[in-house]
Amino acid sequence: MTLEELTIRYPDWVIWRGAAAAGPGGWYATRRGVFLDNEQLHAGMALTVSGDDAAGLIRELQEQQEIASRLAAVDPGVTSAAGDGT
Repeated sequence: MTLEELTIRYPDWVIWRGAAAAGPGGWYATRRGVFLDNEQLHAGMALTVSGDDAAGLIRELQEQQEIASRLAAVDPGVTSAAGDGT
């Protein structure tokens, strides 16, 4: 998946490639305009995630969605910070 495709798939995240001396580095994503409370942070949600490659970053983003879904199931009043545009 390309950087552009990831940006479209995850509109609530700013996604970029890191830079290394030998060329492009890891893949990173930071949530757009989201504040995570202590419960969300304790559950494993993060403001920024990373992967060695696109597939690794996708795994991290999917994990963030799963955590947000679990929290929402426990407390439906919790605002979603799933990061997938929902």
